[in-house]
Amino acid sequence: MATDVDVQYFSHLNGLVLGNNWGDLIRLLDKALVTGIDFTQITAASIDAQGDVHITLYAAHNAMLFQVVELTGFAPASFNQKYRIKGVPNTTQLILKPHAAIAETSITTVGAGKLASLGYEIIFRDTNDVKRVYRAKNPTEQHPYIRVDESIASDTGSYASTYAKYAMVGLLEHMDHIDDYENHNVLQLPFDPANPAKNWKITGSGTGVVRGWSRWYWAALNSFNSNMVATTSPATGQRGFTLLGDQDAFYLDLSLSLDLTKKGIYGCGIINASLDSSIVRSWFLMSTLNNVSASTAFTGINIQGGSPIANSLNSAKFLIPKYSLVDPIQEHTTANPIVPDYFSGRTGLYDSNNIAALEIPISDDQKYLRGHLKHIHYCGNIKSLSATTPILKDNFMYVGDNIFAGNPVNNTGAIIGYLGEL
Repeated sequence: MATDVDVQYFSHLNGLVLGNNWGDLIRLLDKALVTGIDFTQITAASIDAQGDVHITLYAAHNAMLFQVVELTGFAPASFNQKYRIKGVPNTTQLILKPHAAIAETSITTVGAGKLASLGYEIIFRDTNDVKRVYRAKNPTEQHPYIRVDESIASDTGSYASTYAKYAMVGLLEHMDHIDDYENHNVLQLPFDPANPAKNWKITGSGTGVVRGWSRWYWAALNSFNSNMVATTSPATGQRGFTLLGDQDAFYLDLSLSLDLTKKGIYGCGIINASLDSSIVRSWFLMSTLNNVSASTAFTGINIQGGSPIANSLNSAKFLIPKYSLVDPIQEHTTANPIVPDYFSGRTGLYDSNNIAALEIPISDDQKYLRGHLKHIHYCGNIKSLSATTPILKDNFMYVGDNIFAGNPVNNTGAIIGYLGEL
């Protein structure tokens, strides 16, 4: 049976950097979404009797079980395809299961390999290399333009480089250039019809500066469960993360501080929708929606949407377009995950199952059932995960990582991503 290769994941364990540096988030997204991670030279390759391909690399691969590998430049040409990592014998060897069965029994030309990207393109980038617009390759009308902006200065304001690191993030239905976000007739998420540029403004300076509205923080002094003030400089060092998804949707489960056990989730893309997508876009956006000054203190788990999926009805919310038969260009509304509780991976409601992964349906504040999230699942087991963890159950592949899931301070839960069948 062919293995599924559509859903990919990446981790800090792959050697990707996410620290207290401007540019780290965009560089991470460039590699995970667009380019992938090239392997060093493949020094040997063969195919075994089961049809699995074995490769040996010149140097350490930093790859993990069930990640997707893409091979190119091989002969016969049937070897040029995507694979799942089926085995990791050591730091320089991998065993790969092909998506499509290979009839040939020998390799005549050894090519190159990489950890495959999720399948996006960079549509626009700025000359200062601090902004990106990503979109799925071969998009449908439903696929949004994903704008990520790390700029810290504008004509109206300046944000100190020593403050907490975050990008301004939003979705748009159409763009003609990198800063094309002021059209009242183009839907955005989040969206204020009276002020389409609200999500992208930097106003003021010093501790009073307000920078953006929908934010993806990646470096702060404290975690999602602790008081955060952006003016306090983050600690230097690697943040832990798992990035999971495909061309339709992706999620970034990350730690803001050097404490790698209290992660929170950001994400965006398309849901599996139950409403007509010609009437309302099937988008979602998980972000910290907080249009406050740098000196304003807040705790992620105590604000609306501050820790999507987890902790409380209020903090678990995220953004979604408002359903309207009259005018689709509306202010956004919020989505609510329909879950047994807000402590995924901590309460063990279904601990008799080895993997109790539940799809996450969602409703909105207008009381519409909107569909369900792709890829990520509520975890009904008690899972103690310190970092990205591949899991196999009955030939189904998953990857898990921790999230902060409820008080008191030390309560850590987990989220599970479904990768497909091996």
